[in-house]
Amino acid sequence: MKINVSNATFSSIVGIGQKVKKAAKESGETYLELNRGVNAVTQIELDKIKEQVNFNTKDFQVYAPNLGIESFRKAIAKEYFPSVAHDGFEANIAITPGGMPALDLVIQLLNVETIYFPKFYWGSYSKMATIRHKMFSFYDGLEQFETTQFNDSSCVFICDPSNPTGIKLDDVFLYSAIEKITKTGAIVIFDSPYRKLFTDDDFFDKLAKLDNLIITESFSKWVGLSGLRMGFIFCKNKAFNSELNIRLLYEFNGVSTAPQIIIEKILTTTEGRKALDVFRKTTTENIAKNIDYLHKNNLLVKEMYDDSKPLGIFAVITKAEDYLFQHKIGAVGMDKFVYHDRDFWSSYSRICVSVEHEIFKEFISKII
Repeated sequence: MKINVSNATFSSIVGIGQKVKKAAKESGETYLELNRGVNAVTQIELDKIKEQVNFNTKDFQVYAPNLGIESFRKAIAKEYFPSVAHDGFEANIAITPGGMPALDLVIQLLNVETIYFPKFYWGSYSKMATIRHKMFSFYDGLEQFETTQFNDSSCVFICDPSNPTGIKLDDVFLYSAIEKITKTGAIVIFDSPYRKLFTDDDFFDKLAKLDNLIITESFSKWVGLSGLRMGFIFCKNKAFNSELNIRLLYEFNGVSTAPQIIIEKILTTTEGRKALDVFRKTTTENIAKNIDYLHKNNLLVKEMYDDSKPLGIFAVITKAEDYLFQHKIGAVGMDKFVYHDRDFWSSYSRICVSVEHEIFKEFISKII
């Protein structure tokens, strides 16, 4: 059988997850799965949401429109881009089955010569670029960019707060850097699925006024429903959106209606907002306690954080992946998140800090 070989390797993160689950099953002992990138402090309570959903309707049981349910896209426009969300603005929003398909569709569509990923990057970025035969390179930091190197054949990925480091840039600087890059004709992909877990501000709204900007977003992190696989792409460029519409049809033939309806109810009903507020408050409080615990016990990589603390759901600590596994903690070595100096970074690990604080402390205390 002849096939087209992607030349991409299987995700290390998935492989580590399988290793941890196998060890837990064979030993009968509990492992703390900090290798995953999902919130595990608490679950969002959906009992009141279920009462808002009529399951016995065509809206629920039949294909959704190709771009997604219109009322859901309008709810997203109002949530993310309130100052510009006029009638028809939802045409700039396309629903995707999660954040990764959103990113993959963007990489497919863009006719660029080079994609720039941050020095510390989610490994799936380069895997998708490899599968789609896109050239890519890396940048150390936005503050070191010379905008003269960019043109309309360039594309820059920005993830803030960062996966894997949890580092959050100053918003004034971040917006200024994005604006400068987009003015060169280069395209900026703003992939920030953790931001709204921590902040309610107008940053997305400001970004929406820029040209040459694409936002890929997921509801997996800040709404806590990764199992529903729901995300979206925002772009104002008509040519991009026209081609995206075609590719959405032949990739998915409409994204599942059920998660669209459920998340719309979360965003637009009193019961939904209450459930979301409780989920976010409980989650972020536990994350803050866990990061403080790492900081207090000198487990954060000092050279990386410069006396600051990570904000996102991830942190980088001064223990290797294998060492943590020996102590029944699943983690991902930092060598999986860099393209250079992998031997050096293999001494450190990325862990997810979005777990219940007392459980986190119980396991982490054994490696102090």
